[in-house]
Parts: sequence; structure tokens; C-alpha cells
Amino acid sequence: MTSSMTADKYVNQESNRLSSDFTILRQSPIFSGVHHDVVKLLAYLSTHRSFQPGDYLIDQGKKATQAFILISGTVEITIHHRGKEIVLQQLKASSVFGELALLAQFEWFFNARAVNEAEIITIDQTAFQKVIEKFPEQKDKLIERVIQVRITRLENQTAYMLDQLLSDGWHPKEVMI
Repeated sequence: MTSSMTADKYVNQESNRLSSDFTILRQSPIFSGVHHDVVKLLAYLSTHRSFQPGDYLIDQGKKATQAFILISGTVEITIHHRGKEIVLQQLKASSVFGELALLAQFEWFFNARAVNEAEIITIDQTAFQKVIEKFPEQKDKLIERVIQVRITRLENQTAYMLDQLLSDGWHPKEVMI
């Protein structure tokens, strides 16, 4: 195979990845409805990664630097508490997590672990900041979307944990309102 054919193959693969990532990002709750050029630039600046069952995508206590969009597979969100790892939520394809890392500097307060083979798109803080600098008129919309995704996840995690507690026979004290 000539170097020209190898280069063409690489360009085609990269073009296919960008097209696929663009479509996935457009469908994600943060980026759906955002200007086409914003999503196009994010697809270009994002990274595609694969994880095996048991691999940690996020380690509690480490510096948070990127958001994740789950393309395929299942990821568990867990937390280390009193010497145990507790499952807070299971995420399926098209879930977004770690989104607060796009907006703030902090250490991860949870873990994310692949349950089975998982394919992920990551967007790091630097890429997100570049997009905001290039498209400042989209900043407020993007920030609002990130916050809304986090609120929805908190609601879902709370429901998941309560369902787990109630299925284990936990009987919360009822409060009169």
C-alpha cells in the first residue's frame, strides 16, 4: 500500500469519526439545538475512547478535566463511602456525565466505571473554552444546558437511590407537611 493510499484511508476514517461524533453530539442533551458550527468544532476537538469492563473512566478525588458522552455500553456512577463503593446510578448509551468539569475546577466527587465494553466521546475543559471563545453568543445557552443536565442527573440519582432503599425494605420516617 502506498503512503498516499494510507493517508487517504486515514482521512476517510477521520472524516467518518467526525461525522459520527457530530451526529452523537447533536443528539446529546447539552448540544441539541446549539448552533451547527459549535457542535462541528466540538466534534473536531473531542476525543473518542474505548473502555473494557471494570475500567474506571473517573476516579473519585482526581482532578476533573472533561465531560463524557456515552456512545455504547453501560457505566456505573459510584462513590467510595465508609470503605465501600456504592452504586449511585447506571448510565446507558447517550448519557452525558462529568459535565460540571466543563465549567469549574474541582476534584471528582464520584467514580465512573465501565460495566461492559463502553465507547465514549470526551470533551475537555480546554476544548470547551475554545468553543466559547469562538462563539461567545452561545456561552449562556451552553452553560444553561450543562446545569440542566446536572439537575436532571441529580433527580435521576435520587430516584434510583430511593428505589434501591425501598426495595431493600427501608422504611423512612414519614414527615407531616
